[in-house]
Amino acid sequence: MPNYKLISILCCAVCMMTTVSAIPVHTGTFSVLSAHAEEVQTEITASFTNTSVQAGVPLTVTLNNATAEITSYRWTVGGKEISQNSASYTPTEADYEKMISVTVTADGKDYTCSAYCSILPVVYLHTDTEITSKTEYIDGTCTIQGNAEYSDETQLYSGAMQIRGRGNYTWVHDKKPYKIKLDTKTDVLGMGTSKHWVLLAEYMDPTHLRNEIMPELSRIVDMEYTADSKAVAVVLNGEYNGVYHLSENVRIADDRVNIYDWEETAEEIAKALYKEKKASGMTKTDRDDLEDQLVQNLDWITSGVFTWNDSSYQVSDYVQIPDRIDGGYLLELDTYDDYHVKQISDFNTEADQPIQFKSPEYAVTNSELYNYAKDYIQSFENAVSADDYYADYNNISKHYSQLFDMDSLVKYWMILELSSNCDGMRYSNYMYKDFDTLFKMGPAWDFDWTWNVSYIVPADEWWTDQNYYNNSVHWYKNLVKDPYFITKAYELYQAHKDEFNAISKDGGLFDTLAETYAISSKADLAKWHSDQNYESELEKTKEYITQRFAWLGQQFDSVESLAESLGYEASDKLAVAELSGQNGSILVKASVSDDSAETVTFHINGIFAGEAEIQNGTASLNISSSLLNQDSTALNTIQIRMKDAQGKYLAQEADSSGWGGRGGWNPWEPQNTASERTVYSNFKTFSADELGVSPAVPGDVNCDGIVNIFDFVLLKQHFLKSGTLSGQGLANADCNADGTVSLTDIIKLQKFLLTV
Repeated sequence: MPNYKLISILCCAVCMMTTVSAIPVHTGTFSVLSAHAEEVQTEITASFTNTSVQAGVPLTVTLNNATAEITSYRWTVGGKEISQNSASYTPTEADYEKMISVTVTADGKDYTCSAYCSILPVVYLHTDTEITSKTEYIDGTCTIQGNAEYSDETQLYSGAMQIRGRGNYTWVHDKKPYKIKLDTKTDVLGMGTSKHWVLLAEYMDPTHLRNEIMPELSRIVDMEYTADSKAVAVVLNGEYNGVYHLSENVRIADDRVNIYDWEETAEEIAKALYKEKKASGMTKTDRDDLEDQLVQNLDWITSGVFTWNDSSYQVSDYVQIPDRIDGGYLLELDTYDDYHVKQISDFNTEADQPIQFKSPEYAVTNSELYNYAKDYIQSFENAVSADDYYADYNNISKHYSQLFDMDSLVKYWMILELSSNCDGMRYSNYMYKDFDTLFKMGPAWDFDWTWNVSYIVPADEWWTDQNYYNNSVHWYKNLVKDPYFITKAYELYQAHKDEFNAISKDGGLFDTLAETYAISSKADLAKWHSDQNYESELEKTKEYITQRFAWLGQQFDSVESLAESLGYEASDKLAVAELSGQNGSILVKASVSDDSAETVTFHINGIFAGEAEIQNGTASLNISSSLLNQDSTALNTIQIRMKDAQGKYLAQEADSSGWGGRGGWNPWEPQNTASERTVYSNFKTFSADELGVSPAVPGDVNCDGIVNIFDFVLLKQHFLKSGTLSGQGLANADCNADGTVSLTDIIKLQKFLLTV
């Protein structure tokens, strides 16, 4: 990285002679004043010695490599010349969001440098050609200027970059978003080391607060990954371009989405072969070409063989890769095709939900890899849409929570509802999977269309109910009808409601950030939205947040009120009549008043627990405590449904309005006019403590508080009928929590003991 002391990282300062345009010089500095660079005729340069431009801190210019006597200094602030003929000028608060320039005259020649004065860090971008493509990078230079908070040179950057456009609808505006790739990995503004960054234009957000506050919601609910971002001022080819958010982009990396990276493996293979072959003529260009080949044709993942220069090589001779394909997926739910950008690897589910492969991007070149993700997602969608939320996956019946991480599903939905995100489940929604894990939603990212910015979600309606274009088929429309999902959402909200509400209270995070960014946001409005007023936009946004959070608080008053508000219909044809705990199990009795019902099914926390015949209007079942939450104070959900003599769930058929459902609206056209099937069901919540039952500790068969070889012996004896388990020991023996003790539990316990 260039030496910041030598090249004035704060301003991209440049030497300008009266006879030539501002240009790059050998030290690495470049112009922010001209988009047309030429070869320099002299190495004399003017630059500032500071690393930031702050009110009250003298800004000092120096003339490098000059021997002639300096005769004058001419300073301008915001294009207006000021009375100052010295090497230093001390900015005032009135100078914020203005360009400060100085022209130094020596030996009859002028040398000029400039810096943008902002409360925010400043990103200077310089390109020789216009940025017109969202797919093709062009070369340029980037310098990041610090501020009062960021002055550590290791968190700043000055050097080469590549840049292209990005975004969907946001790309059509004059203020455009960008994707940049730095020449070297840098811990930019303390957000982690990477070459890859994005500049979110936030054209739709006049307050520029949404991309500051929404990540805080993600951190509050403890999402596994939260993309970091910082508000910055951007100067593009010498002209102020407004306030942006410099952000991590969503990608696989150690400090981003930390899962296995097939594309990185391709890079490692190319490097390993280059190390072996460079003595015999393989060049770095050959290495890079091989890496591109391996990234763009992933057949080697399952074949174990790759070719180079007409020769075949075994992958295992160069790197060790997993002999499985159930991990290393980063998928994006995004309707790019609406903007005529065809993705390399994508598919639509049977419900017409569009999915793209973010990584590996060329998954379609390996049918096993591609179909694994496609089939997995389809099974999840089938489960979400099923009467009992179960579907077949690899010939095994799975509940949706056995395919997707339940906590991530609930947390992601909570963020969408709190933020009223119009892009939710339409654009820039991610999911990922690593080996030995379920798919997970997230990270939540890019929030400029939240909180009544555009297609407004009324403050007193659910985001889930809205039928915006291309989100009428999203999975949460079905998930919020599941009492287990509802209960988990209720508990999440109750755990964090004070933190949610603190955001919009007087003097809270919203007010603090609004004051901090006031000057910068007003400058952006003056450039791009001169008809809008910052204070009125703040007032409108805060009023919406306050109203929405108050309404959400009412909906989350109880599990029952939440279920009713979300559209769950508890049937009056059956009810949980009795719940009691006994000998490590739970007795559940259901009362039924439908003559066509033959049996009742019981599900605990979504998982099938058993089925019982109806006798004299009652069905009873003893359920193992292995299905309970291990936190004895946490809520458990028991849900019951009825089946007829043919084993079909009893349901009512109801016509859907097709125009946004319950209170929702569609600004384009009616969608989803098919009838809606509602299975008769009812539910009840309880904690293990309420029933006096101890949750099972999987594997602790002898109930001594330790899982060891003695438990394995007892479990094996029970399975071979040479011993009999009962009570809590029997509950603990159900290691995989499927409601039965089988060979699968023995295998699971054995695997666990082999890893400890």
